[in-house]
Amino acid sequence: MTMRVVQLGVGSVGEVIARTLAEEPDVTEVLLADLDEGRLAEVAGKLPEGKAVTRRLDARDPEALRETLRGADLAVNALLPELNVEVMRACLDVGCGYLDLAAGGPREIVGTPDMDEQFALDGAFRERGISALLFCGIDPGASDVFARALYDEMDTVERLVVYDGDNGWAEGFEFVTSFSPAIMIEESLLLPPERFEDGELIQSEPLSISAEFDFPDPVGRLRVWHIDHEEPALMSRFLAAKGLRFASFYIALADPWVELLRSWKRLGLAHKDEIEFAGCRFRPFDLLVSRLPRPVDLIGKLHGAVCVGTLAEGTVGGERVRRFMYQVTSHDEAYERMGVQGTGLQTGIPAACGALMVLREEVPGPGVFAPEQIDPTRFLALMTEHGAPWSVVDLPVGG
Repeated sequence: MTMRVVQLGVGSVGEVIARTLAEEPDVTEVLLADLDEGRLAEVAGKLPEGKAVTRRLDARDPEALRETLRGADLAVNALLPELNVEVMRACLDVGCGYLDLAAGGPREIVGTPDMDEQFALDGAFRERGISALLFCGIDPGASDVFARALYDEMDTVERLVVYDGDNGWAEGFEFVTSFSPAIMIEESLLLPPERFEDGELIQSEPLSISAEFDFPDPVGRLRVWHIDHEEPALMSRFLAAKGLRFASFYIALADPWVELLRSWKRLGLAHKDEIEFAGCRFRPFDLLVSRLPRPVDLIGKLHGAVCVGTLAEGTVGGERVRRFMYQVTSHDEAYERMGVQGTGLQTGIPAACGALMVLREEVPGPGVFAPEQIDPTRFLALMTEHGAPWSVVDLPVGG
């Protein structure tokens, strides 16, 4: 079997995905597509000889996108989520499999398609005989597979909570996000966080709910905040049959970052609309994003470690359990290993594992699938095989 992959976007995460896939003997070609020709050349030079092809691409050009995907077995979409539906439709047109890393939307708040619009393409993918795996990075992605793995081994599952904690700091930067600043601002500031509680999805005000959580070493105790994320909606949709009553997502945010976002909101700038100032029109959202470093700007400058895990509470054999499945990545070790920061490595490897499952037809079949629907045993084995080992720990009941 020979397989050709198109990697859309070669930032930090896209680089890890491309390099991981290119190491597989049955992946014969990885076409790297991006607007940044410098990054294309840099990443291509890190792939095995003869496997890299580069193409400068504006993915907003439908014809150029379709021409790039033509003849490929899989498109890995590491672009901004606002392009997900366009890329999926291009894959349908040319008969190419699909994988992305996160959802966008909702349209009424940020003007981009959400996960429901992507799942609505399930019938079209089935008719075309091709597969799409959505939201498959570290979180969402591995976090959802962790939930599915714990769900499978427990008799009842009443609570599922994802925790994302990073104790990292970056040389020369006061405010940093280890993944896309635009996505981080949307999730933390613009979108009302959603949790599943007693049979319904409930929204709250951004940056209004926080707690403390003890992450495994070397991350430690951090303050975490309830922000908008895909997992509560996905888990309540696919993992509710064993008595699920609550699902949520929390991420560690530094106090200065929280205060910056709250101040931005107090100034009336927590939106993506244009405003007028001194005879010019601009989006305050774009201004804030422009003041923050890109993930590739942090390569070699970010230190510490990041932990992502899912906590399941329920019963096994009549006994109550609180079980945490997680993955820890060191920013420093990620730089030594691949020359990227930890979040890039931690996100890219699970995405590559999901891509391999799509390529090798190890997903349930043609159609559109969430990470909760794939075989967790196979996915977790691939994570370990590709250098992202995971762990499980039982925590005190009632904690």
